[in-house]
Amino acid sequence: RDGPCPACLRPSDALGDHAMCCGFGGERISRHNHLRDALHDTAVAAGLGPVKEGRFLIPGADRRPADILVPNWAGGRDAALDVTVVTPLQAATVAEAAATPGHSLNFAYQRKVRGSAEDCRRQGIAFLPIVVESLGGWHELAQAEVKKLGAALARQNGQEEGEVLRHLWGRLGILLQRGNAAILGNR
Repeated sequence: RDGPCPACLRPSDALGDHAMCCGFGGERISRHNHLRDALHDTAVAAGLGPVKEGRFLIPGADRRPADILVPNWAGGRDAALDVTVVTPLQAATVAEAAATPGHSLNFAYQRKVRGSAEDCRRQGIAFLPIVVESLGGWHELAQAEVKKLGAALARQNGQEEGEVLRHLWGRLGILLQRGNAAILGNR
């Protein structure tokens, strides 16, 4: 029902729009971490030697532009995969997202690129934002990287690529929606 959000006390709505944007509580971080861990586990199982939350990739800074650092992943360069979940229901994107499919994905992608791409490039690292909407859409670059991870896993295990990809997409979708359910349930 409409009323104050139990987490931040700001006005909340019965449809859950505010809940999906609310920055209080750890549910959004948990949702992100579950997706990151699933992608990391996939890269490990594929024998890619990934590093989770690699530190000190940017000299002089303790920023972590890579949720997952995959060696020799992008044209012979190490790749920093940076997972982010964006909700099209946030004030900054809701109007345009209602009119333009993928708007919030592109909004979050550009924000990530502005934040870390140049620093990574200077270090010879490919910066690859893995952007997903809370409602289930994936940015085209994220789709390509998930497919590439799935293909690597299929090759490593001698499995059929389509089957591995169906399983991986299903797992990621369930983790995303489980995270959304935790956010809504705690509001």
